[in-house]
Amino acid sequence: MFSLSTTLALSALALRVASAADVFAHFMVMNAYAYDVDQWKKDMSDAQQIGIDGFALNWIPPYCQGDQGWTADRIGDAFTAAEQMGFKLAHSFDMSYSECNTYWTPQYMAQILTKYASNLATYRWNGDILVTTYGGDFVSQYGNDFFNSLKAEMSYSNQYISLSPALTKYSMAGYDDPSGQASQLLSDFPSIDGYLNWQAWPLNVQENITATPDQAFQSALKNAGKKGPYIMSVSPWQYKDLNNGNPLDAWVAFSDTLFPDRFAQLTNKEVQPDIIEILTWNDFCESHYLRDLPDQHDTSAKDYVVLGDMGNYVWGQNHAPWRIIAKYYISWWKSGSPPPIIMDQVIYWYRVHPKDASCYYGSSTAIKNANMPADAMFAWALVKDSATISMTVGSNQYHTFTADGSGPAMGQVPFPSDLGSGVTPEVAIVRNGQTIYTGKGSQTISSSCQWQNFNPNVNLVGDGTNQGTVGVNNKMASSKKHRRHSHRHVRHIGDH
Repeated sequence: MFSLSTTLALSALALRVASAADVFAHFMVMNAYAYDVDQWKKDMSDAQQIGIDGFALNWIPPYCQGDQGWTADRIGDAFTAAEQMGFKLAHSFDMSYSECNTYWTPQYMAQILTKYASNLATYRWNGDILVTTYGGDFVSQYGNDFFNSLKAEMSYSNQYISLSPALTKYSMAGYDDPSGQASQLLSDFPSIDGYLNWQAWPLNVQENITATPDQAFQSALKNAGKKGPYIMSVSPWQYKDLNNGNPLDAWVAFSDTLFPDRFAQLTNKEVQPDIIEILTWNDFCESHYLRDLPDQHDTSAKDYVVLGDMGNYVWGQNHAPWRIIAKYYISWWKSGSPPPIIMDQVIYWYRVHPKDASCYYGSSTAIKNANMPADAMFAWALVKDSATISMTVGSNQYHTFTADGSGPAMGQVPFPSDLGSGVTPEVAIVRNGQTIYTGKGSQTISSSCQWQNFNPNVNLVGDGTNQGTVGVNNKMASSKKHRRHSHRHVRHIGDH
């Protein structure tokens, strides 16, 4: 039985959620083995600072592959922390594993959902517990009947869910056939209430992603009278290399300017989803993490992770400054107006070797779409007053673009043909003929490489403390720094 105060709180939450513009980040519980409640709170605080309202907790069946029963304990710690932090949580049941010792069952999922139903961190949509998935369409043990059984199990305890799964077969096929796949989705899965469109990246094409699939899926849900949320995914990058000889397990998506381009679809009102889900907070091995990297060597750290061979393209590749981009656009989307620009900040990113570099390890030329990324450094500038942004990569010196206080500006500079023994990129903010900030990248760019790497290094020059492990960042004589970042698991179906 719920208390009157809890009932009133849940009712108020239901009214708020149904009309809110909320932002979740996909969180890989597999990378939280060492977490305790305090570490969860630290991650949640970092996420809240940029406007993220909650985590979608991705976890596989606890005994799918070996003994991973500890994941249920970490889920419990997450709910304890989130309730204290005023943070929200939703389950993202990973149904992508085609080979499991023990698969998800409706009974176990209902048990977990019911266990946390009264926890104020549980995210609800129109009063019902929001449930998302990764997959559920490729693996024969799941499907529409499975989802109907889950809903029936929940009803036995007078609990109800708003089911908004990420069914990757339809999201991928919907990239080229949006309306047809949106219709097919609802025909094949009448049990769903909403939908999470997982395809946040261009699908094997060298062009920017469009909002057309989002519009089609959202329209189909509305026309079918579905009351669940349409969840739009946003991601900064995608690169993964399992280095196992299977070309299906090594790919890069065309992501050069993906993050600001995808966010701009929201602020330009090309699509207005109910919820945004950022992919991801800590999926290190697919190179789309926003979280600070953990210490690679401190095994006592509460965010310590083991990445194996995939750590060769993750360690040292800071992404923390991308959170500044996310914060700006999240604020704009929630308020409906661009936020005031009160600091000078330039976020710049680049890969650490050209795409035709011959590396000793990794899948090298077997990486799908390896020809698509541009060999260039990209910069996204927010400045409070008119300024010139100067970029240098080796012999390609002082490429400039202008920015002012009206909003973001972007520029890029190509890698030079001769990188010599390696070059360190440099970025400067110049105003009224005076250089007010300079920054050097924290990694060099070199044609010589031990391990194939399409995962970018991201840096900040300018004001702010949300810098992660960046390189040199000077304003006149002062230097400002900060630090941190974490892991992910291997999926077998529909990753890309």
